[in-house]
Amino acid sequence: MKSPLLTCFLLLMCSAATAAPPKAFTQAQCVGLKTAHVDAASIGLPTRGAVITAVAMAGQPNEPHCKLEGQIKPVNLKAPNIEFQLYLPLLWNGKALQLGGSGFDGAIKGADTARLAPAATPGALKQGYATFGSDSGHQGGVSDASFTLNDEAWENFAGAQIKKTHDVAIALIQQAYGRKPSRMYFQGNSQGGHEALAAIQRFPLDYDGAIAIHPVYNVVELHMAGIRIGQAVYNTPGAWISPAKSALIANAVMGACDKLDGLSDGIVANVKACDATFTLAHLRCKDGKDDGAGCLSDKQMSLVKMLSKPVSLGVTLPTGDRFAPWPILQGADAASIVSVFGSGADKPNPEASNLIISFPYMMGDQAVRYEVMRSPDFDSLTFDPATHQARLQELASQVDNNDADIRAFVQHGGKLLMMHGTADMAVPPGNTVAYYDRLKTQFGEKTLRQFARFYLAPGFTHYSGPFRLSWDSLGTLDKWVDHGIDPGQQVMIDTNKATAGREMPLCDYPLFPKYKGQGDTRVASSFECVTQ
Repeated sequence: MKSPLLTCFLLLMCSAATAAPPKAFTQAQCVGLKTAHVDAASIGLPTRGAVITAVAMAGQPNEPHCKLEGQIKPVNLKAPNIEFQLYLPLLWNGKALQLGGSGFDGAIKGADTARLAPAATPGALKQGYATFGSDSGHQGGVSDASFTLNDEAWENFAGAQIKKTHDVAIALIQQAYGRKPSRMYFQGNSQGGHEALAAIQRFPLDYDGAIAIHPVYNVVELHMAGIRIGQAVYNTPGAWISPAKSALIANAVMGACDKLDGLSDGIVANVKACDATFTLAHLRCKDGKDDGAGCLSDKQMSLVKMLSKPVSLGVTLPTGDRFAPWPILQGADAASIVSVFGSGADKPNPEASNLIISFPYMMGDQAVRYEVMRSPDFDSLTFDPATHQARLQELASQVDNNDADIRAFVQHGGKLLMMHGTADMAVPPGNTVAYYDRLKTQFGEKTLRQFARFYLAPGFTHYSGPFRLSWDSLGTLDKWVDHGIDPGQQVMIDTNKATAGREMPLCDYPLFPKYKGQGDTRVASSFECVTQ
């Protein structure tokens, strides 16, 4: 039987070994990775292995790192490769970060902050993280779903590429540094946020923490809501709302609601009070007939009301028959509103892929034509979701991540940070609220706060807005995972040119930041997180 002293000594030695810094990584070793490969047996899902296609040193002298580009080979020879990138810092902190993509993916935008709107501050590479991401298993535009006609490409997009890319990256990191990462995190926005939830739900033991920013956890439901919006905009003559009228709505809401958080700063933070204060009827044209840019006709009023309430999907899917309301009357800016209505009233050409088309409809149109109907020439403005319920439910079971039972991830010690902008018109914030409520029902609020935090960011859209947020989400997550430091109230920093550097609290949901009535309005300490 070991003595207490010997046991203590052995524990100390084990701790010291665990805390030992990673071995040095050199430029010569980077070049040597040209011939590196990963066998199929090292990847947890079926592939034909992975190869490196390009190696280069980059980032010198500020953040020297080795950039690897590679391909994960599909089982089906007709399926596309998974293109991936892995960035290996010469000064490694021993940890790794996997990054999600956007839209229908199809491209790699870089393995650091370029892929993330409210990214880690400073960048992950500067902090010493090995970072990596993929194109999700096909090449194409973020608004192009034609790849889904190939079953393996669809399976990869639906989640398999997350595991395949992870396993390949871990194997290469071990080849480069001599050991696996001590911590493995996932961070993503939008579709990348969807992928963050997929990572912890489907592959819970692979990750120590995740950051999901405006995550589309129920993407099929979102796309059906987009179809309903497009049909309401384009199938009803006179319903379309012009950019000028979009600005009218945004300005009217701001005028009524801006000061409800104690400060007139171009940001609506007290959303609940805004719901109770703003009256849409004030914008109605005389007799309800379209009378120019200064008012809304009855048809346009109906469209706004449709969006500002839970949107009927016309079919019952795993998360219900309605989708979260768009924040059109809660402080969304005019540009975001235009993206939902599109900038033209004519029947759209979906292949144009620009803001002439309603953005939610454009994405839903791609899903209907390629995923549901598997017919590129189908007119989605005629689509009836109820007649395709079985197919839609099948797709949802494959790609959605609506299961709140993430006990395996929690028992593994995993931590989850979620954030959503209150002015997001691409993915409504109420959708993430709904997922957080699912977690609360599953675990209870007290237990939930031991591993998850959810923040609503006032004035932040899908990537910009009146308050263009920067937030040290990665640093916050790492401190929580590695040192048990509770995140608590966070601070967000504005990166808009005219207001750069101003701060505001990033409050725990359902709190919002209210100005105290005195103090520097650009400093977070002048605000308090309150419920009303």
